[in-house]
Amino acid sequence: MEKRELAIITLKKDAGEIYAEQIKYFLGDNIKINLYSYEEGNITVIKEKIIVLSVKLKYDEIQSMCANDVQIIIPRLTFEKSSFEKISNIDKSKNIFVYNLSKGMALETITIIRRLGFNIPNLIPSYPKSNNILPDSVVLTPGEDILIESYNSEIIDLGYRIIDLGCIADIAIKLNLEHLIKEDLLKKFIDKIVPTSYIAQKLLVSQSKLESMFDLLLSSIDEGLVCIGEDGIVQFYTHVAREILGINDNEMIGKYIGDYIRSFDFRQLKNRENTNLQKLVRVNNIDINFEIRYIDTNSFSGFIIKLVKFYEAEKKQAKLRAQLMKSGNVTKYNFDDIIGNSDEILNIKKRAYKMAQSNSSILIIGESGTGKELFAQSIHSASLRREGPFVAVNCSTFQEGLLQSELFGYEEGAFTGAKKGGKKGLFELANHGTIFLDEIGEMDLNSQAALLRVIQEREVRRVGSDKVVDLDIRIIAATNRDLKQLVCDNKFRQDLFYRLNVLPLKISPLRDRIQDLFLIFNSFKKNLDVDFNLSKEVVEIFKRHRWEGNIRELRNLAEYCSYADKSIIEVSDLPDYVLDSIKTTSQCSKKIEEKTPCRNINLKRDLNDYIYVLEKINHAYNLKERIGRRKIYEYAKEESVFITEQQIRSILLELQNLELVKVLSGRGGSLITEKGREFLKENKE
Repeated sequence: MEKRELAIITLKKDAGEIYAEQIKYFLGDNIKINLYSYEEGNITVIKEKIIVLSVKLKYDEIQSMCANDVQIIIPRLTFEKSSFEKISNIDKSKNIFVYNLSKGMALETITIIRRLGFNIPNLIPSYPKSNNILPDSVVLTPGEDILIESYNSEIIDLGYRIIDLGCIADIAIKLNLEHLIKEDLLKKFIDKIVPTSYIAQKLLVSQSKLESMFDLLLSSIDEGLVCIGEDGIVQFYTHVAREILGINDNEMIGKYIGDYIRSFDFRQLKNRENTNLQKLVRVNNIDINFEIRYIDTNSFSGFIIKLVKFYEAEKKQAKLRAQLMKSGNVTKYNFDDIIGNSDEILNIKKRAYKMAQSNSSILIIGESGTGKELFAQSIHSASLRREGPFVAVNCSTFQEGLLQSELFGYEEGAFTGAKKGGKKGLFELANHGTIFLDEIGEMDLNSQAALLRVIQEREVRRVGSDKVVDLDIRIIAATNRDLKQLVCDNKFRQDLFYRLNVLPLKISPLRDRIQDLFLIFNSFKKNLDVDFNLSKEVVEIFKRHRWEGNIRELRNLAEYCSYADKSIIEVSDLPDYVLDSIKTTSQCSKKIEEKTPCRNINLKRDLNDYIYVLEKINHAYNLKERIGRRKIYEYAKEESVFITEQQIRSILLELQNLELVKVLSGRGGSLITEKGREFLKENKE
């Protein structure tokens, strides 16, 4: 943006520098200020169109040097608040002299002091050659050196007089920078300088409070607002609009809106019949909901534009739909939202889609964070029940005894605290649709028995009622636990397990489909509206990390990286838990590679898992026995070691590749090799 030019002409160079600093304090770097002073003698040719002249007596002289269209401003001066406080604290019983470079300037300074509200009757003008300062007096000077004898008087330097608000506002208007006044000039003025009128100060404080309330109101609106005139020139916009459009403060003020939103033809606004338009436009590669309305009032006629990021509007709509359907009774996702092109995820999606076409119960099995509910919603969205409700319930969130009343409902008076009129259960709410029972492995045995009856009879009876309600419902259950083992431990009913496990669907953990990791990560970046890249080292760390939290952990890490506010994410930008995990894995890799230099593989688990498996195989070897992965898994459960049977199988294969164990075919189990015993001995030391 081209800067406007301003000339400041003063008697002394220092005064001009102070005025220039003050004007820049209020109006920023939007103007170029050229300084002239009689002290320097550089007042020859003045080309600027606007001049601030601090010496009123030189007006005719300066005017004769300028073109006819030049505007000269004689500023009204005042003092800073620090000077105001100095005057307030002087001893008014003494003789008080006001010293300046001339009698006229001294009298002008006295006028300013009186205008500020000080009732000091004995203010005496003093100036060079006046020689009128009496002993033991008080001498006030606006930044000027005392050139006459002061006779042991107290000298109080008030600092140079500074420009009053009226002059600054006049400069801003003449330079077409009045929009800066609307924003924060008044606040800065009240904080820094003393108004020359008590009434003006009160009005300014009142207006500042109103502006603060208006700013608070605008900050609570999460849509971007832009106000333009009938000619398309921007008058005002909010901080949200600024963020959506990717522009700086005040950059768009006074500019044509079409230069910033090019995907809409603003020329059509000349026809006022188009006074209420809604459209999806694209700005900075982001889809924006664009709405424009015509406004005509006594003080303004033009257009108000509302801008909302499309994906944020969609999220709000999904939440509203969920509330209208009694919180969560609609789906938000389908199979297109499941990201990945690995063979594992493509096969899982293919099986899930086929399952969606049936009415049989589905049991989704997968670790925490693998997206079990995402699959459940996608199955419902692809089924013939898609127009019906989708009701999700987490079985682990209810205490024993409360789950049944939530699932099946209750009648009025069924128990102490029962709601008047009773309450529908979640099964009734899901009628003609799908109910998703998450964390089914956490359900207590009594609730399991009641659930089994509902599945068998396809009817539900509310707690405290003798009436039954017929159900037409599809059940999808999910768990991150081994239900077969829970059945063996008498913690889950076997008959319920077989009722739910009609169509089992196992979701692979993220570490088993690294091919999908970066596709998913990039989708999270897009949803967060951030743009950064990962360094090569971080990419390798992502590939080797265990991802125990799976996709949920990946999403959290994407958000964490977004707050780094960097274009390239380095290793040092990662959270400690990721670095600690990689450090442990690296130690494991290094130690194994030292023993097997010809083998160079990336290990997916931490060293302790390998040591644990080797110890169990070694123990069996010492007893002259063989041991398989099932037995190792049973030991792990008894000893509260978190490792699955599938993970043990993968570890055994890795150890065999490293020639540390030998996995026999069939039920032969595994044997530790001499190299494996040596490795185990070295690491136990």
